[in-house]
Amino acid sequence: MSRKLEDINKRHSLIKSSITSQDVYNQTQLVKILKQNGIRVTQATLSRDLNELGVLRIPTPNGTVYRIGETGTQSNIKNRISEEVISIDYNEQLIVVRTFTGRAQGVAVFIDSQKIHDLLGTIAGDDTILIIPRSIKKIKTIIEILKTTLGIT
Repeated sequence: MSRKLEDINKRHSLIKSSITSQDVYNQTQLVKILKQNGIRVTQATLSRDLNELGVLRIPTPNGTVYRIGETGTQSNIKNRISEEVISIDYNEQLIVVRTFTGRAQGVAVFIDSQKIHDLLGTIAGDDTILIIPRSIKKIKTIIEILKTTLGIT
């Protein structure tokens, strides 16, 4: 196994154990935990790691924390995501998804993970996601795909 792959596996293992053994509220806190264990990581690398590990941000009474996604049950994730979406709206060029406060980034990560061909990408704020279609001619098709993907009727 290459040294780089060993480093990634070690980092992933530490991220998983940290998230499951304590409440981790943000990436800054997670960077500090990794640093205390001798692992230096950039925010971009950490974001990629969290995505690869299927880490979700879950609301708790003490705040939103990171949790490892439910293994194998895509429908569980879809059910959670559908509860976070308030509305989907669009105009001639763009699609806007409104979520509950603090949920937009998690929903955007989920949308991005679906690798919908007709989407160029998403931009998430706190409670709003801007979805950029590959072609404006596909907006209505994309909305139907999003509704199905997000479990919205």
